[in-house]
Amino acid sequence: MGKAQEIVTEASIIGREIAAKPTELRLIDALLGMWAEMPIDQISVRALVHEARSAQAAIHYHFGDVERLYAAASAAALTQAEGWMAMRLTALAPLELVAVSPALQAAVITATIADWAAHQRRLAMAARHAPGPEWERSHREFWTRLAALIGLADHAEAIACYAHGEAARHLLVWNRVIDRALLEETTTALIAWLGARRFGDDGVRLAHRALARADYREPLQSGAGERADLAEAAADLLAAQGHAGVTFRAVAAQAGVTLGKVVHLVGTKSQLLALALHRLYEREALGGDPEQFQAQRFAPDEMLAIMLDAVLGGTQPVLAAYDEIERAIYNGADHAPLRGVVRAMEDPSGTWALTQLLGGAVPPASLVAAFSAILRGVGHRAVHAADPPETLRDEAEAALRPFLPQK
Repeated sequence: MGKAQEIVTEASIIGREIAAKPTELRLIDALLGMWAEMPIDQISVRALVHEARSAQAAIHYHFGDVERLYAAASAAALTQAEGWMAMRLTALAPLELVAVSPALQAAVITATIADWAAHQRRLAMAARHAPGPEWERSHREFWTRLAALIGLADHAEAIACYAHGEAARHLLVWNRVIDRALLEETTTALIAWLGARRFGDDGVRLAHRALARADYREPLQSGAGERADLAEAAADLLAAQGHAGVTFRAVAAQAGVTLGKVVHLVGTKSQLLALALHRLYEREALGGDPEQFQAQRFAPDEMLAIMLDAVLGGTQPVLAAYDEIERAIYNGADHAPLRGVVRAMEDPSGTWALTQLLGGAVPPASLVAAFSAILRGVGHRAVHAADPPETLRDEAEAALRPFLPQK
């Protein structure tokens, strides 16, 4: 049998296995696979039923509507994720019997995040596309127990929030080897601070940033004039409403131009979303005036209160912007260069905020990245957890308090 025939035969076997599953499971499996591997702007009901070898009517027959299918897929992924979490904790249980060094603490956290993002990508992407209170509860319980196993029970909230934010970043695959090195350096920097209040190195981040910027390109060449205005309008909509809000009609209304002009200048819906993504990245990640930031001074406790109010109150739009950027560029070869720069982006506002918390000491980029990941985790929990506001604030304060000067 030739190679081509082998491929055809294997595809036929796989096809029969898929067809043999109950329709509900085929639809759920197809959706989980699409979340894991397909660009968000290509996910549609038509693509889903094609992938599941089903009919659109089956979604309504078995689930009622697409939203209930999303919920069912999320629940199925959560069940599998909880199984993975249990196995992970069992494997790490012997660490309770020994003194765990900072190096091993960082290694365990890094390996767990990397395994989740790479080998459990279907589950991790389900948590990103269809989050909810049960996901938040399981995630927090898992990382609280893991933190205790490796001697970091006092910093469980910081570790849990960090793991959420950093795992979201590690799902952005640009260069697997350098990406993993970046994750290791960021985690090591956090552990060095939590354990000894020592600044870590940031050489990997600076190298990653330089290489990613060299690879970065703006494929649509937004330029000046009318096209730049459309990019600005599309970025505003993406930050405020998510990718679903970036439509030709909405961009036209936002920019104050005709629908025909948007179609003529941009072309396709995919190109419109890409235009929004690149502009939002350039505006939020590369923007900011360091001198303007440094002109503002706050005492550490005052800065902590300001940050808690902003993140928990939903008045920190940059967090939502980063979330939308990541979800939109996780998959698709065209987005790879953007994934690289987003992973190692400069963060002038984060550097300024952490400097205020530290009482004026300017932190290295690696610690800023760890701090930013914790903020992302806090913000995500505030939106998706079912905890009462006072509990959320206590948890958030516990996650951020390690960055205040010791008294």
